[in-house]
Amino acid sequence: MNIHVNIPDQDFDVVPAAEALTMLSTPVHVALPTPAQFSAMTDLIKSVFHVPAVSVALHGAPANADGGVYRSFLEIPLINEDEVIGSLRVLDDVEREFSDRDCQLLEGFARLVVDQVELWAEASRDVLTGAMTRRAFSDTLRKTFAARGRAQGKASLVLFDLDHFKKINDTWGHAAGDAVLKAVSRAVLRELRVEDSFGRVGGEEFAVLVANADAQVASDVAERVRRAIEALAIPGYDQIRVTASFGVVEATNTVLDVEDWTERADTQLYAAKEAGRNRVHVAMDEKPLAAVVN
Repeated sequence: MNIHVNIPDQDFDVVPAAEALTMLSTPVHVALPTPAQFSAMTDLIKSVFHVPAVSVALHGAPANADGGVYRSFLEIPLINEDEVIGSLRVLDDVEREFSDRDCQLLEGFARLVVDQVELWAEASRDVLTGAMTRRAFSDTLRKTFAARGRAQGKASLVLFDLDHFKKINDTWGHAAGDAVLKAVSRAVLRELRVEDSFGRVGGEEFAVLVANADAQVASDVAERVRRAIEALAIPGYDQIRVTASFGVVEATNTVLDVEDWTERADTQLYAAKEAGRNRVHVAMDEKPLAAVVN
């Protein structure tokens, strides 16, 4: 349904992530474009409609528009294969009547946005598992680390890989291995929140970026995922049982960069394996270097 609204008597405040309130039942999206991916498109739409703000809100991600007070808006759903995947909205800070031609024009832009999402997803999604590719996940990790540093927010990284996966391939063949990877990915996605990112970073190695979470919250997420994998039944291979080992590290001020963050998580992952596998190891934060010197 297309919505064009004029509010003559009062202003309303637009919060960039407000659309997320309608997305609570939306499954986790493993790969979503960042707002920067739409900057050229939104700039064009602003110039065509002569409006100060344009919002692209995909289910599972916050809207990209700046917050502000607006008096009228026009909204078109983003539809891909009969599924609503988000919305495209133009916002004006003056009272305005949007015409049927405006609706038709924004519908055309909405189709272009959907095409852009699809192209991005195809390039960013692992074909077998549906998880983010290593490159896409690394890009998200770097942006999150930089944003956390600016805002002093929280974020944690979970690395895990499947125990004795080579034995599964050697014993039952690569088709069985592929079935395991697919089933594991589905199980992981069921346990994650909308704002979390999930990627395949190696053959049987995966990563989860737990947004807005300290090490304790991330370790709880990792333990939930571990149990889900342990209880997993592999379609067509009832005889196969799978476990995984996990390393968890929070991005604190002692973490130098993304490479350091990843290496620390990898160290915890291998510590979990050395301790017997099928468990979660969490890095304890170290004191800042200045405190150690003093």
